Amino acid sequence: MSDISNTPLEVLRNTRLEKIAHLREIGLEPFPSKSGRTHYSHAILNDFDAFDTKPVTVSGRLISWRKQGGMAFGHIQDQFGSIQIVLRRQTLTPTDPAQNHVGYDELRVLDIGDFVEAIGTVGKTQRGEISVMADSLRFLAKSLRPLPEKWSGMQDRELVLRKRYLDVVSHPEQRERFAAIGRMYFVIRDFLRSRGFLEFHTPIIQPQYGGGTAKPFRTHVNALNHSMYLSISHELYLKRLIAAGFDKVFTIGRYFRNEGIDRSHHPEFSMIETMTAFENYEYNMELVESLFRTIAKEAFGRTVFKVGEHDVDFEQPWKRIAMADAVLESQGVDFRNITDAGEANNALIAMGIEQPEKTVGNALVAAFEERVAPTLIQPTLVYGHPVEISPLAKPMRDDPRYVERFEIFIAGMECGDNWSEQNDPVQLLARWRENYARDFREGEFQPLDYDFLEMLEHGMPPTTGIGPGIERMAMIFTEQRDIYDVIFFPMMKPVVSESNRVIYGLPPESAPAN
Repeated sequence: MSDISNTPLEVLRNTRLEKIAHLREIGLEPFPSKSGRTHYSHAILNDFDAFDTKPVTVSGRLISWRKQGGMAFGHIQDQFGSIQIVLRRQTLTPTDPAQNHVGYDELRVLDIGDFVEAIGTVGKTQRGEISVMADSLRFLAKSLRPLPEKWSGMQDRELVLRKRYLDVVSHPEQRERFAAIGRMYFVIRDFLRSRGFLEFHTPIIQPQYGGGTAKPFRTHVNALNHSMYLSISHELYLKRLIAAGFDKVFTIGRYFRNEGIDRSHHPEFSMIETMTAFENYEYNMELVESLFRTIAKEAFGRTVFKVGEHDVDFEQPWKRIAMADAVLESQGVDFRNITDAGEANNALIAMGIEQPEKTVGNALVAAFEERVAPTLIQPTLVYGHPVEISPLAKPMRDDPRYVERFEIFIAGMECGDNWSEQNDPVQLLARWRENYARDFREGEFQPLDYDFLEMLEHGMPPTTGIGPGIERMAMIFTEQRDIYDVIFFPMMKPVVSESNRVIYGLPPESAPAN
């Protein structure tokens, strides 16, 4: 096979276009509408005795190819693996336009990267490799561009993220990672349904952002001539469902937060949000612990995962600790005994935290986030957040400075937020107005939602919800350190390569587009 690594892309592409023209000249269709596949590669490879000498049809991408006189060998890659195909000049069906079969003499138009279908019987080569001894071959899709080099693959990180579809061809194990994430969604839905939850779709385009603190993305609905927002949360809609009489509801929604991008944050992400009527946040402690354990076992087949440098065990009971107690254990400071912001900030300075905070509650959160959260390796539920940062949560009866709320921490990473919902409309309005007047900046505090308050005034029973992020969960269960490695299509600034500008007749980057 000739070296194509230094051949300009335009030349390679034109050569393949000529091959497509040749196929059509002899009556073959290089892009038929369907395949007759009967089996995937792994079924044959995992149970050879059952398939030996049996007829099969396999389809997939050609990832290796070589000819030796009157024989040719290739490997077809499908979703579950790859299998060798063997073609012999004497036995391969001649070119047949009626059946779209490619004869042996026309195999010269094959390229690595093409999608093909092989029909034949299962057997083993002299070297013992399980193969399909092909009687006929069909094109399913002729590739116009070469795949990345087999052994070096795609070394440029940005190219991997922009062209993940090519990276998983070179590295099939990456495909399995994303398949496991896909299975995770099924497990989550089955788990919640088994607990009596109903799934609802809630709006992504919302007239007002709310349910959390995050800077929103704006959009405009032409039909209504009105500016709206992409969702930063779905909980206010789920609460409306609770008011409507549904006791257990959930959504796996898309969230859009116009903020930073780093190894654990992405502007567009997914989250499970539930709402359960007639329960409080303690119900959700058991629910979320059981959910994570079920995902570990059913989607990934184990309970211990390497997260960073740590082995995290989801089988063991999760630790539960109040935020103030966690800081007291770690730093020896009991913020429950501090009564003013000055004293609280002095405590922060003693911990090496120089940023002053407005309230004792905010100082407690700063101490926890800086000094405690990174140390929480095994799954931990931290509850009792200050009321200042939790306007939608219900205050604790024994100490209303704190609320019935907990967060999930795994390997030092926050993986979900949960609380008993504030269903007293008068108290909620007072808290909203207090924080809105004092703190409101877009992204720092949510605007007042009077439509939601009206719903609460009609009555909503005691309610609690969970909100673990899907991508954070995927990072843990696939043992990845970068959120971009669990998002198949990460957000990136669009670019057009110079070769594509030439191929598609686009103007140079500096020239204005027509």
